[in-house]
Amino acid sequence: MTAQVHVLLSEVRRMITRTIGPHVALDPEDKRVRHIVAQLNSVESTLDLID
Repeated sequence: MTAQVHVLLSEVRRMITRTIGPHVALDPEDKRVRHIVAQLNSVESTLDLID
């Protein structure tokens, strides 16, 4: 199970940096972008605690 959590954690981190990151760079004040980043950061934190 730990390996699966580690894989999910890696995927979430990649999504934040490669997919969401460019959107944040374009418009860091966009409410939707900030909401998505907050949600993904929460998922990342939870997975990090489990891992």
